[in-house]
Amino acid sequence: MQLYTETTDGSTVEDKETALVWCYEDADPDFGSCQAKELLDHLESVLANEPVTVKSGQNMVEVKPQVCIIYPFVMLSSLFHFVA
Repeated sequence: MQLYTETTDGSTVEDKETALVWCYEDADPDFGSCQAKELLDHLESVLANEPVTVKSGQNMVEVKPQVCIIYPFVMLSSLFHFVA
């Protein structure tokens, strides 16, 4: 997500209590949408065997643990440093 933030002006990563969210509401709409699709595909591939849900919404891509307890989220945050 950090790589996509660095290459997409106007995008941010939000570390929420139960999810990591890449937001591109302030980015160029066409470029942000294209980047979101690419990020979604990448995350779905890389995280396919992890207990997480990857989804896209209006101007965002979200990764959330399938079980909402703190331990998997901490592991998820660590994984993103590896993926980036």
